[in-house]
Amino acid sequence: MDIWNWVEKLQDDLGEAGQAQSAQLLTRLTDEVCELRMDRVDALLPEARALGKTLGNPWLEVFVGHWEMRNRVGNRLEGESALGDAVALFERAHRADTVECPQSVCVTQDLAACYGNIDGPGWVPERVEVCEETLARIDPSWACFQCLSCEKADALLDDGNPQGALDYLDVQAGAVLAHGRKVYDSFPEMRIKILLASGRAAEALTLIEQRQAEVDAERESEPANCTVPRRLSRAWALAQLGRDDEALEALVPWHQVSPNYRRMWAHTVALLVRNAPERNSWDLGRRLSATLAHYAEVGAHRFVIEIAGLCVDMALQRGAVWTAQRHLALAREHLGRLRQDRGAAQAVAAMAARIGAAPAAPALPVPAEALLGWLVEQGGNGEGRDPEREAQWLLQGVAARPDDAEMLDVAASALNACGAEDEAIALLWAFVDRHAHQDAAPAYSLMRLLVQRGDQAGLDRLVRHYQPQVPVFALWCQAQMAHKLSDWTALEHACSALLAASPGSHGARNLLAMALMAMHRFQDAATQYRHLTEVLEEPRSAHWDHMTAASAARDWEAVRASAAAIGMQLESTQGPVEEDFGWVIIRCMDSGEPTEYYARRTGPVTARIVENAPAHRRQRVDDWVVFDAELVHPVPEDEAERSRFMPTHAEVHLLESGGHAASWLVDGVHPGEDAWAIFSDAVKARGWKVWAHSADDYQLTDSEGDAVPQPGVLFTVAQPLDEPPLALHQFLLEATAEWPHRMCWLRLAEACGQDEQRHLDVITRYGL
Repeated sequence: MDIWNWVEKLQDDLGEAGQAQSAQLLTRLTDEVCELRMDRVDALLPEARALGKTLGNPWLEVFVGHWEMRNRVGNRLEGESALGDAVALFERAHRADTVECPQSVCVTQDLAACYGNIDGPGWVPERVEVCEETLARIDPSWACFQCLSCEKADALLDDGNPQGALDYLDVQAGAVLAHGRKVYDSFPEMRIKILLASGRAAEALTLIEQRQAEVDAERESEPANCTVPRRLSRAWALAQLGRDDEALEALVPWHQVSPNYRRMWAHTVALLVRNAPERNSWDLGRRLSATLAHYAEVGAHRFVIEIAGLCVDMALQRGAVWTAQRHLALAREHLGRLRQDRGAAQAVAAMAARIGAAPAAPALPVPAEALLGWLVEQGGNGEGRDPEREAQWLLQGVAARPDDAEMLDVAASALNACGAEDEAIALLWAFVDRHAHQDAAPAYSLMRLLVQRGDQAGLDRLVRHYQPQVPVFALWCQAQMAHKLSDWTALEHACSALLAASPGSHGARNLLAMALMAMHRFQDAATQYRHLTEVLEEPRSAHWDHMTAASAARDWEAVRASAAAIGMQLESTQGPVEEDFGWVIIRCMDSGEPTEYYARRTGPVTARIVENAPAHRRQRVDDWVVFDAELVHPVPEDEAERSRFMPTHAEVHLLESGGHAASWLVDGVHPGEDAWAIFSDAVKARGWKVWAHSADDYQLTDSEGDAVPQPGVLFTVAQPLDEPPLALHQFLLEATAEWPHRMCWLRLAEACGQDEQRHLDVITRYGL
């Protein structure tokens, strides 16, 4: 059964009702989940939930809830932290008004997966039961049949029965094929997972390469949730087979791996460092510590113990006993949260035994008072600093000199660099509690860590601690947290109070100006930046900020004053600054997503966008915008790349709307340069905007012709807001009538209620 039919029907209805962006929202939500873009999913969810409430559609509520769980339980590997929501969604999906919704079946997968994340072996009976109950209600024609079959196979694997899991998958795949359906990626992925987990790497590698060959033959793009696990599985298989160089080449970089695949990543690198200790760096330990911390935070208890065992061995290999002890403590904490032991206590005891047999931490190489200088000298010998190794000495130094602010601050920094953030914060608190009268370096480091993790309670405690004796520092703490939370009103109040107490605080004035900019009080922000231009020793950056605020306030004389101060020559002497400063790219935010457009720079920090927005985006062409002078992308170091470099700047404020409606997409074979020039001139003569989006190598093949690829062109046309789309439709019919090949503008024809078949024919003929 195609569970997407009702979703597609809903999207069509929304499109016909003029809510194309809402229709697109659902596709974007699912795409971002599949592409492992977790933060983007979070940004889309409030709008998606609101859409369900606005439409009063309970099925949509279940749909959005399921994809939220796919992001949380799937991508983020949430366990106990998601259990309440997963159970609530399961119950919601089985009420009378949603039980017939095809997506209610998918919710079973979310609940089973959540149980598996918490304690896979401990929840085996419940996972099998919930899968079997739902499988009994559907048949193999449902796509969910395969997802739920994989969930049950995963439970059998966790139960210590890998062969039973493989046999079960064979039966289920046979049932799918018998119903005339295709076996999707989930089945081979689960088979690969089972083979790798049971030490059958050669068989897994054969299956991986077979699947990769099929994908290559299909020549279709795949989402990240298909490519990433297959690449990681290949790396793990190669590592198990001792083909380390190939495994390293196949290994996906850690920053590209979402939490649900970092478990496999950890097992792979554990094998790779076993035979090559030089690969086992403190930075590798930091990344694995971050993985452990995430699993602990989301309540994936058995995974904590499993990965802690790998981390302990790697830490001991590096000689970092203190790191191994941290991992052991975390494993012990989560041991008591398992539903069943299933060998976990024995694994934790084995970790403790290995740590107990390790050599003790090395003694201080020099007296404590000379340690910091010695470490700096050692770091300058070309090998660089190793915070994990240094932390063992620094902690001994702090024990000997607990009131040495510099040493304690360096020790906390080393701990934090290694992923021991809690230990760093505890060390800093110990110092701060003893020094309420002194806002030394440890106090600022503690503030930064508390703000970084968004610990409002901890920061409030720090503010109360320093308020009586160092009130300026207390206000600075409040300002930093307000900035972190984008609470611009609170930031203005904190910075204003701080400046009243300490008028020379340039940092507070800069933050105040940022808050005023965010609240669109541009003239007030310009006043603050102008003050900074007058008092800073190096005011160039402040002048740029001043021009940004003044441009947004349309204070062109102020813009000219700062431009002159930094040596920028402007041709005009009065009125708006609108000159030709060449090309730039402007990055705009559209529903939380960045979109970049070509623009003509009209002033120091202003530009007019000249590129049409894509058909599904809010129109930006002809918009006059203020941008941030700081580059989004740095200037390349390579001279050849630098010669092709076009600066990209982030939009700050819309000065004037271009007044154009959404773009309409046109696609087909390029008519030739002369015909294109005539067409473009005719479009522009009507006050419309045309922009070709296709690359130079875009080609199409006429299936009714000689099969020789021909240049294609994909372009958009945008009309002024008061122009009817039907006028564009009629114009396109006339303007392209003599072109050698018909063009396609299906969505425009649909919107105008015109003949759609000619456009469908073009799509079929040219493979659009």
